Amino acid sequence: MLGLQHQNYVAAAIGFGIALYGLAYFIVHEVIIHQRIKWFSRSKNKYIRTIRWAHKMHHKHLNKYDGESFGMLIVGKKYWDKVRADDRLRK
Repeated sequence: MLGLQHQNYVAAAIGFGIALYGLAYFIVHEVIIHQRIKWFSRSKNKYIRTIRWAHKMHHKHLNKYDGESFGMLIVGKKYWDKVRADDRLRK
């Protein structure tokens, strides 16, 4: 707000970017992955299942040294391959 009131558009853009990242983080991490709000709890969407699996592998190890980086919105090919293999087994 202060950036717009004082016509400091760079500060306003940075503030909006931080707010949008926070919103994306809340929706993806808290709602979709951890299902703290039951909006996507029964989703069969491959993308949602893939990011959930990647996040599970991220937290597989309890210490900070052995965890896997999975990205927040873009996940690696190995996680997609795992979800596809699970789909083939279900058929």
